[in-house]
Amino acid sequence: MINEKLQKVAEFEWIDILRYPLATEKATNTASKNYHTFIVDKKANKTLIKKAFEYVFNVKVVQIQTLTMPKKTKRRRQFEGQLAIYKKAIIRLSPEYNLDFFGMEKTSLGI
Repeated sequence: MINEKLQKVAEFEWIDILRYPLATEKATNTASKNYHTFIVDKKANKTLIKKAFEYVFNVKVVQIQTLTMPKKTKRRRQFEGQLAIYKKAIIRLSPEYNLDFFGMEKTSLGI
C-alpha cells in the first residue's frame, strides 16, 4: 500500500513536502552531527519525508523523528493571536554524507 502511494507522488510534490530548513541555533548546532531539522507538510508521514529528502538532496537517510508543534498564544499590546500549527522533522543522515546549507549556492528549495 505504501509503495502505491510513493509511485503516485509526482516530482514537484517531492519538493513541496519539505517546506524549509529550520534555522535556529539549536537546530544548526546539531548539523555537525549529521542531524538536519526541516519544517515539513503536516500530512506527510516518515516514509514520504525520507523519500523526498533522498530525492532532493541525493543522500542516504538513516533515521527520522517527527513532531507536531502545538498552537502558541502570542500577544502584542492589547491584541492576542495564535501561531499556526506546524510539523517538524529531525533527519539523521548516514555518516558518509554531509550537507552544508550555508556553503551551497542555490538548491531546489531556494536557499
